Amino acid sequence: MSNLIIFAMHSKIIQITENRVMSDNILDENTLRQGDYSEYDYCTNITEEVRKEVIDNLVNHILPTGMFKLIGVDEMVYLGGADEFKEKWVNAIHEKAELVNTENVLDWIGASYQLQKELENPLHTEFQFYLSEDNEQTYADKSQEFMSYVCRLEKGTHLYIGGVIDYHF
Repeated sequence: MSNLIIFAMHSKIIQITENRVMSDNILDENTLRQGDYSEYDYCTNITEEVRKEVIDNLVNHILPTGMFKLIGVDEMVYLGGADEFKEKWVNAIHEKAELVNTENVLDWIGASYQLQKELENPLHTEFQFYLSEDNEQTYADKSQEFMSYVCRLEKGTHLYIGGVIDYHF
């Protein structure tokens, strides 16, 4: 008997906007380009129970502590904290950059790759973010794009969570 462990490469894509999304524009399993030449093998809708767990996880564990407060099942308010986030992120970028040298710059999954990951994904999550209200975008973004958006918000801005879907990569 084998002790084979299989890791499924699944995560979630979360639609977050400044206005409530009209029902016909909510992100669903058919919104994003999938399959050949796409980042996503496939996407699928999730249950309402899983959706609530994902939103709770996002606000209370993935986003920087104290930056958002969940109010209701699909609404959160920005409490501030962009400057603190940017300072921590810049420090992390510098730490990763200092590890890149002429000996390891071309290493596969080496120091330069770790730096690239930090630049693209400061939240260190496989969650992706869909920032479109009109459902015309065919892709989601890594956390850098979302945090860039957040850092331009005014304190007290309300954000709304539209669709939440599972994806396989």
